[in-house]
Amino acid sequence: MIRESRYFNFAGIKSTDFGIENITISGGLQSEEVVASKTINEVYIRGRKKPYFIDVSEEPRTIELEFAFMRTWDDRLIDEVIRWLNVDYYQPLYFSEDEDDYSNGTERVYYVIPVNGIELMHYGLKQGYLKLSMRCNSGKGYSRDIATPIYQPWNDDTTGTTDIELDNYGHFSIYPDIWIEKIGDGDITIFNRTNGNQEFKLENIEIGEKLDIDCENEIIETDKERTYRYDDFNDNYLELIYGRNILTITNNAKFQFRYKYIFS
Repeated sequence: MIRESRYFNFAGIKSTDFGIENITISGGLQSEEVVASKTINEVYIRGRKKPYFIDVSEEPRTIELEFAFMRTWDDRLIDEVIRWLNVDYYQPLYFSEDEDDYSNGTERVYYVIPVNGIELMHYGLKQGYLKLSMRCNSGKGYSRDIATPIYQPWNDDTTGTTDIELDNYGHFSIYPDIWIEKIGDGDITIFNRTNGNQEFKLENIEIGEKLDIDCENEIIETDKERTYRYDDFNDNYLELIYGRNILTITNNAKFQFRYKYIFS
């Protein structure tokens, strides 16, 4: 949890490197947003009391931070903190309470930009704390980047299949990036046995050809010039559902999967 954390890490730098620790000024129970707010999009038609439902839009999350200087500051320290925090593009933010979850990928990482200014609260004695709002790029939190080993057949066996397991500890299905290098004859296939035997299939791929497939954004790239592989794909981008996903991959290619867990 954010309020329980001693420090935070922003843009790859710990707040404790500046002698800054996370605090809470107000007493009593602490409030934390665990699911981003939503807006219901509807259309009202004259003569109809009930609106037509279209969809739901999720608002980007805002994280309010208060953190104190553990020692007396000077102008040089304040300048360093301003250079660290005052960015114009999204940077990763995570909290110390999540570091224990780093080994299994279930930590929360938010991509944020400070908004609404940065306030320095003090009594004129070069002691005090900072207040700022961090706006996320979405209503979601993410894990760190996860990359699997490169899966390849043993003993040059390019005629069978291999089962592998990929875990999804997040709250939502994820669509990974897949790197593939063709090394044998035949179609390239991935079956997700856990997800209704979903089939991901590529045909007509040449031996030695390398592909990068972004399943979330439905982008297929090949290292062959002036070649497009969308017509050679069954348009079934791989989905990893919550929990353990058992995949059967063909032995005529090398595979690597890259993804992040997604959290509310």
